[in-house]
Amino acid sequence: MTKVIFVCGRFGLRSRWTRRASRLFLWERMIDIGTELLPAAQAEVIGLAVLRADRTVQQKVGHLVDWLPAVGADCCLCALLVGMETEMAALSEGRRNLIALSGVRAELPGLDRPVTAVILWNGDRSHYVVIAMPDFTARQAEIMFESERRARRLMEQQLEAANSEVRFASLARTRLRLARDLHDTLVHSIIALLTQIRLTRHFLTTDPARVSEGLAIAEEAAISGLARARDAITRLRMPDDLELDSDVEKMLSDFARQTGAEVSMRIDDGARAGLQDHATTLRRIVGEALRNVEAHAKARQVRFDAVVEKTEAGRRLIVDIRDDGRGFDRTIPKQGHFGLIGMAEFAELAGGQCTVESVPGAGTLVRASLPLTAPAASARSGSVKGAET
Repeated sequence: MTKVIFVCGRFGLRSRWTRRASRLFLWERMIDIGTELLPAAQAEVIGLAVLRADRTVQQKVGHLVDWLPAVGADCCLCALLVGMETEMAALSEGRRNLIALSGVRAELPGLDRPVTAVILWNGDRSHYVVIAMPDFTARQAEIMFESERRARRLMEQQLEAANSEVRFASLARTRLRLARDLHDTLVHSIIALLTQIRLTRHFLTTDPARVSEGLAIAEEAAISGLARARDAITRLRMPDDLELDSDVEKMLSDFARQTGAEVSMRIDDGARAGLQDHATTLRRIVGEALRNVEAHAKARQVRFDAVVEKTEAGRRLIVDIRDDGRGFDRTIPKQGHFGLIGMAEFAELAGGQCTVESVPGAGTLVRASLPLTAPAASARSGSVKGAET
């Protein structure tokens, strides 16, 4: 710690005195407050300084008064006291009790935190006493503002992370959607075309007269697949909520006409609003179920039911697609087949579930359960191709 010498009032120093003896001698002749605060200034807890009556700096103790000019300079030359000559004069004339500068920060080196500076006049010794103390209120305000800035930066980082997760989820959803569309269009169309080509090849040796018919059917399958692919591309170019709705009843009618299967349906009037609300989801689920019936089940009868049920979670739209085909073993996974997985994923995206029940030789039941807010109403039944309901 640097030891400095204070010269107070009219008292001087002889060069033969030691610094310690000089300091004690001088401070004993200062005002009581200076004597009491000197140890605190020496410990760097506060800053303490003496200014002559002409405002020149006589001595300084502690880094908290480093903002004052050098010894011998006018104190009003520093940043904190510039232009305060009138106030200093009023203080020495007794027209003011003190000058207080709260929460100030000097522009000079040596003061890195806000201080409160108090200037008193010692009439007995005709000098000013400057006391500088850390301004804890200003420091707390700084800490609070810095904490707020850190919290804001953290919030911005969390928001950016959340936005990244949303972008990633959107990308993942788009990829899943593309995979399902490829499965629903190209895969099914190619399978149908391949099946017809193999059948036509078989006709070459068994029934050549039917080759032309087989080629025509294969061409129709290719045209149908191309139309489905174009429809899928159109859907990919627009948001989910702008996709063209598909009439379930028309899908069932077209299926009955194309396959010759007997299709019956039962739709509650209260379920119609749900069918419209979930048109995009149901188009995917019903379409996949009907394609599976056509490609694998070899069913003669297909039944479609749409009803409303009350559950603990609220009103639900229940859609069943049941066939009397050959069924399959659900415990045996089929590699490369993603239709059932796609139906479940579409239902989950709509806040529902889709399950498949099947037993070899006993047909298959596809059930979709979707949230419904529309009011219930009486049931309506109908059939396609004259089937009973």
